[in-house]
Amino acid sequence: MTTTETPDGGRLQRSQAERRERVIAAVLELAAEGGYDAIQVRAIADRTGISSDTIYRYFGSRDRLVAEAVGQWSDRVFYEPAPTWLDGETAAERLLGYYRELWAVWEAHPRMLETYVRAARVEGDVPGGIADTGISSLAPVTEYAMRGVEPAYRDDALSALAHFTHSAMTYVVRGQMSVDEVYPRLERLVRRLAQHPAMADHRPRSWDWVGGEAG
Repeated sequence: MTTTETPDGGRLQRSQAERRERVIAAVLELAAEGGYDAIQVRAIADRTGISSDTIYRYFGSRDRLVAEAVGQWSDRVFYEPAPTWLDGETAAERLLGYYRELWAVWEAHPRMLETYVRAARVEGDVPGGIADTGISSLAPVTEYAMRGVEPAYRDDALSALAHFTHSAMTYVVRGQMSVDEVYPRLERLVRRLAQHPAMADHRPRSWDWVGGEAG
């Protein structure tokens, strides 16, 4: 009687998962070093020792590979820690704390900002994509920061802040704004929005909260 040995599927899956992780790590290294254009499949293959054919088999295309890597990076540096950024007693203080931390990440990783924006543009507004995940993951955080604020004004204020943030990201990538200019402008916007009567009980306790000037 001949016995046919069954391959160890678990071992194979672990090996494939390990190779996928190495590829993702290489994408993020290349992005940090040279931005979006530095992420080339040949460069990833050279860095990891994993063939280009295998990389394409795992991820389908360069665009899908970059989107997955950016998504994993965003989960780690934005979506998971974001709820801890709501530092402050009032809604305005929590928003200031949130945006301060968010832009501190981009200031520390400007090439990842360029990679994120360009990857999102290539991918488009697809369900579960980079842009969609950012909105669905971070919107509840800012809404929670504004808890207690009259809902209609809360929604208008958060919409204005989101539009400013998305535009600023594009301006930075295009070279129309320096990455370290964004948070100070966001801070001024939050403080102006906090002057609305709906924010009467939700303003910063003092004007110098989070780096402002005493008023």
